[in-house]
Amino acid sequence: RTPPPALLMTASTTHEDFEYARWLDTNVSTLVKADKKNAFEVFSFASTNAKDAKISYAHMGTMCETKRGLFCAAFQCSAFGCEGKPGQHVRFCTSEDKCETWTETKVPMFGLNALWSPVLHYLEQTDEILLFYSESRKQLSPGGDVKLIRTRDEGMSWSEPETILTHESLGGVPKVIANRVCQGLKEECLRLPFWTEPTDSWLRYRQYHPMEENASLKKKVYHSPPGSRDDDSESVYSGTIDSHDGGKTWEAPRIKQLVKFPEHTWLIENSVLRSALQNDYSMYMRSATGEVWYSSGDDAQQYWSTPEPIPNLPNPNSKVSANVDSFVYTTANGEVKERVVLALNPSKTKRAPLGLYICRAHNREESGNQKYPFIEVEGDPNGNFAYPTTFIASDGSVFVIYTAWDVGIRVYRVPSLDLETALVS
Repeated sequence: RTPPPALLMTASTTHEDFEYARWLDTNVSTLVKADKKNAFEVFSFASTNAKDAKISYAHMGTMCETKRGLFCAAFQCSAFGCEGKPGQHVRFCTSEDKCETWTETKVPMFGLNALWSPVLHYLEQTDEILLFYSESRKQLSPGGDVKLIRTRDEGMSWSEPETILTHESLGGVPKVIANRVCQGLKEECLRLPFWTEPTDSWLRYRQYHPMEENASLKKKVYHSPPGSRDDDSESVYSGTIDSHDGGKTWEAPRIKQLVKFPEHTWLIENSVLRSALQNDYSMYMRSATGEVWYSSGDDAQQYWSTPEPIPNLPNPNSKVSANVDSFVYTTANGEVKERVVLALNPSKTKRAPLGLYICRAHNREESGNQKYPFIEVEGDPNGNFAYPTTFIASDGSVFVIYTAWDVGIRVYRVPSLDLETALVS
């Protein structure tokens, strides 16, 4: 629990080792090393469950907790070893012991085409679990219609799907989701982050794009009937789908309420955080520029600021996740502080290592290069750990669910002592 040491160069030191050590030295005040005993398998390819279902690909995990302390997880998966194939579906499982062990998975939804990126949200007022996902309907590229199903019996049965945003809206492009629902400033307001992903996006942003990994899909992605209108390839936005009645109904946003992508990069897999002290919102986004990008939202929920990169937060064109509520705590001397828990890969080139950066919300008034604590989740800078989603449980425990490539879906539970060490540094 000391400041990160300088890297000792050896013959086995890789470029990734050096890049990680340099980032730690420049940006981290205290490093809390990863401990394997805090990592638990949610779904493993080596399990009987996976083998019986012939699952060889699992990705995009999400979590929630019910009022009785049941932890729930969902993720997309396929028998084809890569994403985007027909038959890609959603699986769901639960844990009674704070994520240490998990039930066998069930399939709450599947379709003829791929289902993508489930997001779980629990409504305490109705004791209801919401499961959002997107479904390809007109193209085989990521996303499509954003849909919602509900359960009031902890996943034993599910409602019929509701479509809350169509492929045709906002320029006729697929819609994709990835991060958790943010509680709005008003009690009945809920905000589900989403982005648009035109079907030619794999031509512009090739790194880590599923079309690059699946040659058979490339040939089909533009197949449409003669006389039909193509997607608006310039309809490139991030934003939120909002509910103003506690999740009963959902409202499509207007263009002016969205963040427009810059010319040189996409800004996707957006994560929206509400400040408990400042009464505003922050949006963190994946990019193709090697940095996490950021935008701030006003109290009226009408506009987002012009997005900007955060130079000290590297991003390897991979998802970043912020907890949906800021972390407020009181120091020993009575000072009230507010922190953001950001799950990220601190690299410009690799999805490794993986950890939680405990920092202030970013804004234009903050100057200088501040140092903050970093809690490792996976410390190997040569691994592949992707698509983290942060989750703070009802007792204040911090979790992150993520993909461990070639292994399955994993969750890391941050010990309270590690969190306390990070917060007091």
